[in-house]
Amino acid sequence: MGKLTFTVFSDLHHHPAWYKSEAPERLTAIQQRAVKSGSAFLLHLGDFSHQPSLYPELIRQYKEFEIPGYFVLGNHEFDIDYYETVLETMGMESNYYYFDRGGFRFIQLDENYFRDFPGVYFHYSARNYFDHPQSRDWMPPEEIDWLRETVKSSPVPCILSSHAPLDYPNGSGVRCKEPVKKIIADSKNTPGEVILCMNGHYHRTGLDIIDGVARLDVNSASFNWVPNPHHFFPGEWYLQYECIGNQVIYADPLSAVVTLDSDARTIDIEGCKSSFVQGIDTEKSGNKSGFRLCTPDMVSGHVDY
Repeated sequence: MGKLTFTVFSDLHHHPAWYKSEAPERLTAIQQRAVKSGSAFLLHLGDFSHQPSLYPELIRQYKEFEIPGYFVLGNHEFDIDYYETVLETMGMESNYYYFDRGGFRFIQLDENYFRDFPGVYFHYSARNYFDHPQSRDWMPPEEIDWLRETVKSSPVPCILSSHAPLDYPNGSGVRCKEPVKKIIADSKNTPGEVILCMNGHYHRTGLDIIDGVARLDVNSASFNWVPNPHHFFPGEWYLQYECIGNQVIYADPLSAVVTLDSDARTIDIEGCKSSFVQGIDTEKSGNKSGFRLCTPDMVSGHVDY
């Protein structure tokens, strides 16, 4: 019991044929920050690579580092590779799992299923989810049941991590909100109380309290995607990176250092600040940020639970 510190980051988006993300260099900087902070482990919240099987060296850089590194699966892990290939390449025995560390239970979820018909769920694999845009972001009933039992049986407070948010202030997020919300609500005043939910996916940063539980929206470590392409970067970049016109890039790798204190019942988040490469932000690119402004930083904050 006592304090536990870890580093969380998301959406590294390694695929050098498509994106200017400098993922190995960004990962190195995030790992170095984790060491300096005394983090017990690193946790990446999805979209690490668009084709994990093509870049095993980046996975080794993460998994073989002196501090353990854990994965949450994102939708873009399955842009090219098949589901089974992704799990094998990333060294994951299961697509959802938990581990206990320092008096807390960390539960990694996988909402990368689509549902064509009630009761029929398919996992993302080899880009199939692009054909089912209206039925994405589900967890199947067996995963919900597993989550319920994993929280209920936990002797220590729980932290839930997912790629897409389990809930979001504007109402978006996973499609199976209601059973997840009930699991979280039922955990109140139990040993396995859910005290924090973390997500990536939206390339935004924020700290919200929803139904009395802290929700950490983790920004991309690399960039924001903009749907309407721009032409403000140097011409040679457009020859080198297929999707460079759809990027506004953060000058520095973004991560957050989170400290949980079971004695004081507090959550402290140390974010970081950066800037946009060449000053090109989402609005200057001719796009709109949407519900939450896109900024080149990671939120900081303090929460009592």
